Amino acid sequence: AMAEIKDDLSHTRAKIAKLDRIIAEYFEREHDRCMQLYTYLKYHSDAFEIRRYCARYGDSFLLMGWVPAGSEAEITRRLEPVESVDVTIDDAKNIKKSVPPSLLRNARPFRPFEMFVNMYGLPNYNEIDPTAFVAVTYTLLYGIMFADLGQGLLLSVIGYLMYRLKGMQLGKILIPCGISGAVFGTLFGSYFGFEKALNPLFRLIGFSEKPIDVIESATMLMAGAIVIGVALLLLAMVANIVSCLKRRDLAGAVFGPNGITGMALYLSLIALILSVVFPLPIPTSVLLGVIVLALILIFLREPLGGLLVRSKNWKPESWGDYCLENGAELFEVLLSYITNTISFLRVGAFILVHAGMMMVFFSLADLVGGVGAAILIIFGNAFVMVLEGLLVGIQVLRLEFYEMFSRFFHGEGRAYEPLRAAADPAE
Repeated sequence: AMAEIKDDLSHTRAKIAKLDRIIAEYFEREHDRCMQLYTYLKYHSDAFEIRRYCARYGDSFLLMGWVPAGSEAEITRRLEPVESVDVTIDDAKNIKKSVPPSLLRNARPFRPFEMFVNMYGLPNYNEIDPTAFVAVTYTLLYGIMFADLGQGLLLSVIGYLMYRLKGMQLGKILIPCGISGAVFGTLFGSYFGFEKALNPLFRLIGFSEKPIDVIESATMLMAGAIVIGVALLLLAMVANIVSCLKRRDLAGAVFGPNGITGMALYLSLIALILSVVFPLPIPTSVLLGVIVLALILIFLREPLGGLLVRSKNWKPESWGDYCLENGAELFEVLLSYITNTISFLRVGAFILVHAGMMMVFFSLADLVGGVGAAILIIFGNAFVMVLEGLLVGIQVLRLEFYEMFSRFFHGEGRAYEPLRAAADPAE
């Protein structure tokens, strides 16, 4: 029975192959006619699909949809010549019952980074597009953590080839990241792991040697990483305030943990910590007062927000549940300030890791000597580029998503997907 089935299967496959050849020959012979028929059917299929968005009223049909901002004049110009069509255009802000879709529009250098934004979630119509923020901060942090002039330039070349030969969008992201790594590699005096190769360049501009030695400046680099983290977190809070105002969330903008009150609390905590080490002109009592006041405002942000917008139902249903829930959230807010800031230590750590890994390979090369030393150095550069290129990319993306995006970006938007129909083939 199995043999008969296999025999039938082979005969059937031979018939299918013969029919495929007949179809291919017919299509090649009647190519133009087939394409005309396909275009005709595709046009009517698209037109029928659009009917799902129409509503009938008497002898008329109503069609409502979204168009990109700036294209209203073009839409009106195309439809006005049709006598039976009336066009009415309204601003999306006046539509209360529906949230418009989102269409990202960024400058060309920023567009590759839309891939990271879409990984997190498309921005809602009523919040800011973080693509430019990601492009600048991701490139900056990647360059600091992957600081090497030679490896950075080579990474840019690899990124360019990835995009040109394979069409990979990630390649377009690696180009500016590699250039950023080359810039910071020049600052740190590193060229394919040779830490003194750029000393002649520094002597030309007045230095005796490179100004920043990575290993000897470990403490300074860690402190600088924290400063960068504080600055970026404050920038994320500013973005949240703007986003809250855009979606008319006054309570979040004023009393939220990432709003004006949250910024005051965060800055006061930092100032209080610094006052232990450095004398500050602001008295400690003032800082403690601001911290306590900010904590109270954040704790009461929901009823205060209701009063701010003059809501009738500004009081919680149960003050006991409210205190329990918001007390836990307040502790989480304080913890997030600390953990998010400390998380930026990885920026300084990766600078040290890069220098340390290259130092290991150079030490091994000194022990081997000769041709083996050259092979080890080449292998070490390739190994560090692949390993760190991947790890740095992941770690910077983690900083973007968890430390910064979580403070101002919701990513609950829906993509603008226009209906497209080709011109009527009959015309």
